[in-house]
Amino acid sequence: MYHDIEINNIYKPVFISKERYADKDKFHSFIEDHRGNIILDLFASQKKELIRIQNPTKRLTEEQVEQQYHEWLGQQDPDTLGIWLFYPWSNRLLHIVDETDFITLRTSRNQYKITPAEQQELSTRTIGIIGLSVGHSVALTMATERACGKLKLADFDTIELSNLNRIRTGIHNIGVNKCIVTAREIAEIDPFLSIECYTEGISKENLPGFLLDGGKLDILIDECDDIGIKIACRTMAAKHRIPVVMETSDRGMLDVERFDLEPERPVFHGYLQGIPAEKFDQISEADRLPLVLRIVNAMNGSKRGKVSLVEIGQSISTWPQLASAVTLGGGVVTDVSRRILLNQYSESGRYYIDLEELVGNKVATPGEPVSANPYAPFDPDEAVRIADSLPAPDASGPISEEVLKDIVNAACQAPSTGNDQPWKWVFHRNRLFLFHDRFRSYSFGDFDQIASNISFGASYENLVLKSNEAGLRVRADLFPFGESSTLIAAIDFLPETTSKGTEPVYAPEAVNVIFDRCTNRNPSSPAPISEDAHQQLKGAAESVPGASFHFFDDRAQMMAIGEIIGQCDRIRLLNPAGHHDFVNREMKWTPSDAESSKDGIDVRTLGLSTPQIAALSIIRDKEISRTLNQIGGGGALVDAALKTVSTASAIGMITMPGDSYRDFFLGGMSMQRLWLQAEQLQFAIHPLISPFYLFPRITKGSNAGLDESEASKLRALRKKFLGLVPFGENMGEVFLFKIAKAEKPGIKSYRLPLDETLFIVNP
Repeated sequence: MYHDIEINNIYKPVFISKERYADKDKFHSFIEDHRGNIILDLFASQKKELIRIQNPTKRLTEEQVEQQYHEWLGQQDPDTLGIWLFYPWSNRLLHIVDETDFITLRTSRNQYKITPAEQQELSTRTIGIIGLSVGHSVALTMATERACGKLKLADFDTIELSNLNRIRTGIHNIGVNKCIVTAREIAEIDPFLSIECYTEGISKENLPGFLLDGGKLDILIDECDDIGIKIACRTMAAKHRIPVVMETSDRGMLDVERFDLEPERPVFHGYLQGIPAEKFDQISEADRLPLVLRIVNAMNGSKRGKVSLVEIGQSISTWPQLASAVTLGGGVVTDVSRRILLNQYSESGRYYIDLEELVGNKVATPGEPVSANPYAPFDPDEAVRIADSLPAPDASGPISEEVLKDIVNAACQAPSTGNDQPWKWVFHRNRLFLFHDRFRSYSFGDFDQIASNISFGASYENLVLKSNEAGLRVRADLFPFGESSTLIAAIDFLPETTSKGTEPVYAPEAVNVIFDRCTNRNPSSPAPISEDAHQQLKGAAESVPGASFHFFDDRAQMMAIGEIIGQCDRIRLLNPAGHHDFVNREMKWTPSDAESSKDGIDVRTLGLSTPQIAALSIIRDKEISRTLNQIGGGGALVDAALKTVSTASAIGMITMPGDSYRDFFLGGMSMQRLWLQAEQLQFAIHPLISPFYLFPRITKGSNAGLDESEASKLRALRKKFLGLVPFGENMGEVFLFKIAKAEKPGIKSYRLPLDETLFIVNP
């Protein structure tokens, strides 16, 4: 009889007209019509159960209950009493007691946690639920407890197999709208509850009807995923004084916003204050994650929740939810909503019902050990002792303290890994000594002191330029005690008329941009680089004997290199030691941290998009980093590198013919000459150096600091890399960078005060 009805849209049972079974003859005809269906006659058992609960002071036996039932029944035909109803979606015909008896019986075990008067009050209330994943559990719990008389359900989505990790329904419902599935399950619990389904979901067009048609909602439960709708429904709820409740199923986070009592209350407790209202009308994909992070205050989320958040769009497609958390959320929302409706709770707030915290493992889980710094802080007295062990120079011209400070200040403007500024300068007996402050530079990124030696070369190049500007020539004895010593160079200043043995000055005009040069990670334009500019950059880099400049502007080749860079960034940041250094040593997470330390990298200079900064703020946690490493996550780090490379004009590299400390020192000079030339040509340079800092760990370091998985990945990446670049295994890989056109950064990295870097020691 229902063949012409679209079953998938039916969610209400059909109450059979009393007329159809009013007497025995009609009843037999009615039953014959349903002969092919499942027929369940529950009337007698329900009536007998009602007799039991209505006699709480007596422990009636089965015989006594049966007797009272037959006394009540008398000459009546039980088949024609009560209510017959049909569930079209399951082809079940049921015979039950009438509505009053049904509700009395079904809510009897609510007493007196809910009194009869309160139960009656709740039966007059309407609750709306937007989103039927977590909302499915809320709706079923509401219905099971009979915490309201009417439910409005809204969700456009259908059941998929992946939903069944948290939605308690059968696989036969796959493809059926979530509202319909939920409403049917409620109808099978209590056919007298009023249900209304919005199977098209909620839009700004139908939101007023959802909130107000048939009388305004008494409570709105928000469990939807759409950020725009979440904001819009709160704005309208506040206007109409409707309280809003939300549960996130992560750490049991519950939001209660009593717009009925505080209509002027800012939505989401003010977490979105400062964001222009028009931004909420068309929320871009790029803005979605940052808004979610602000709404849920992601730093208070669970560890696993944060891991999942940064993996959305990478290794998972959407926000994960577990049945245990969703079920807990259904209970919490129902409890709070019931108390709101009964005027037993009148506050707004955010609460955490965190089972892992309440029922937690009190034994601390040991983290990955991070090696302590084996070096002592720089000791100027020891440096003087080392300096004094060198033979006195043949000649070293006088230099004023003012000029000396200008020269060393310029030298300190050189780049260094993580802006660690590994140099210490000692002026003693009219000679300048450059020392390696290994205490400052000790890090995962400075394997075999490669990064530091490159920085020393760059610093020395600045020193040569600034000395030339002051009318002085420079002669240096590099690594006078070999690579094991902290003394990098002994530098003599000579009159400008002296040429023998002094350092040639390349592009003396570059001195004018020493203080302008900086890492520029700003959004860039991949403007083509002219052949003339290319040759100027190449000439600057290769002006250092042995240095080679490599230039890649083929887009496919660039992106292939970008993938390798991103994978290396991922390995470095998820490695325990690399992560520790990045979070605790390199990055300065607030402007005040950067200002007070005068070293490291101000997070504002990273040039990251808002979602990338949001993801980075989550990855700061070492447990999250460790979990991402274990699951092979962190793809957002690869995406960030690819996005950076996609806006490059070209990728550049500098190599040296060997990999000694001296090679890397000279490579640093080459890098600085190129960078200063790029600055004069108004190009932005953005180092992408992680492959060059990681590859030596597998090529010459016996996988130092890496587990086998990391080493294996690096070997594969190294093989791909050598297939893309025109040089072999034994080169000294100095500098890998992006070059493009970009606006100058508004913020530059700080430098340590000169009195912490330069030590003037009188003889």
